[in-house]
Amino acid sequence: MTTGPAQAVRDLSEAFAARDLNAALACFAPGDDIGYTGSELTESATGRAALTALLGEVFLRPEAYAWQTRYVTVHEHGDRAYVFAEALGSARPDGGAEENFPYRVSGLVEQVEGRWLWRHCQGSEPST
Repeated sequence: MTTGPAQAVRDLSEAFAARDLNAALACFAPGDDIGYTGSELTESATGRAALTALLGEVFLRPEAYAWQTRYVTVHEHGDRAYVFAEALGSARPDGGAEENFPYRVSGLVEQVEGRWLWRHCQGSEPST
């Protein structure tokens, strides 16, 4: 059981940190009506096949990504919710020093069998 819609933010971060494609895909609702958009121009995927390809490429990079939530806003409506999280992002290069940066995660989650899963997730690095 989860602690609420904000758990979806933490679950996806853990999958990214582990570079675990199956765990990341399990953070999204069943079916093909899902999407993800990241900070970079090319990081946009709609549908399970495109999401699998995009995250597969991201996880092959020579660094792992994660984020630690600082503040989370949730607007819950039945079994769906909009989540917005201010976070501290981190990039951990293979064999290098960790880099931290401001990060935001937002999107639509829905409750499926007791777990909050993403319908669409957007991660972004706000400009300073």
